[in-house]
Amino acid sequence: MTHRNNFCAMGASGGELGNQMKSGSRGQVVVARLSLTGKADSRDCRRRPLLPSIGALIFPGFALIALAVICSIAAEPSAAARHDQKSDLPEGFAIDLKASEADVLKAVELVTQDTVLHGTQVYSREDELTEAEAATSSAYYGAWTGPGHAFYKIRKQALSPTHFKNSTDVGTITVRYIVLGVAPERTHLQIDAIFIEDGSKRIHTSDTTVETSEFAEIQSHIVRIQREERQTADLLQRRQLQLAAQSNVKERDAEAAHLKDAESSVQSLQMRLNDLQHKAELRVKTQANLKSAPFQHAATLQSVPANSDVLIEIITPYWYGVETVDGHRGWLRHDQVEPIP
Repeated sequence: MTHRNNFCAMGASGGELGNQMKSGSRGQVVVARLSLTGKADSRDCRRRPLLPSIGALIFPGFALIALAVICSIAAEPSAAARHDQKSDLPEGFAIDLKASEADVLKAVELVTQDTVLHGTQVYSREDELTEAEAATSSAYYGAWTGPGHAFYKIRKQALSPTHFKNSTDVGTITVRYIVLGVAPERTHLQIDAIFIEDGSKRIHTSDTTVETSEFAEIQSHIVRIQREERQTADLLQRRQLQLAAQSNVKERDAEAAHLKDAESSVQSLQMRLNDLQHKAELRVKTQANLKSAPFQHAATLQSVPANSDVLIEIITPYWYGVETVDGHRGWLRHDQVEPIP
């Protein structure tokens, strides 16, 4: 069905309305409501003022404000999403220690297993927070993929712990320790602590009191470990010196024993030599002629005075080949000499 819009106006046409508005008369607009047949019903024609009503001015403003609010809500992430994100604020405590990595690892492991969370408490009457547990990982920090070694200590069901900014609910405290050796006697230590509320998942960073308190415990363990290592090294050195001294004493005793044995051997040899010499020396009984050969009719070399000592060089059944004290050699009969008393 084709509908034609017919307008009722004060006058014959819209031009008359325009002329009327130009003439300065009180402007009015005639609005016609279409009938079901598409023709304007003159009975429904009524005069309406040209100026808009107050409602027409206010409602569009409210609509604009509501639209702006909706857009801002849509653009802003949810509170849960914000709380699940890690804080951009600086976290933790870091220091380079004059200690070997092995010593720092021992100290950190002792602190993570001591069940005490230092530097915070849930009630003012308590000086420390107990029932902490050592852990191998953390849901907040994730798996450690950097260099060094990571340790964790966790305290669950902590009620508004102190030194965590704006903490007002029950949640979990997580402390992470990163140990990295940078030189034989120099180690880097990083400590981070956060508190996450169980319900809202809001994240609260520490004001570094927890980190510095945990470091103080680690440092005390390092000092003790290094002192024990020095004591052990000193004890080992003293023991080695004692063993060396004992070894030197044993060596000296052994050398003295060898020397004594050698002196004894020399004395024995000397005694043996003296004995042999005694047996090899004879004394002339009475004056005797020193013969040039072991025969009675051999030529006489010289006369040997009585009681003269001679050295036996050759022995035959009847004669001795001898050397006198003045170096002459010859022969004397057995009956001419006798052993020296």
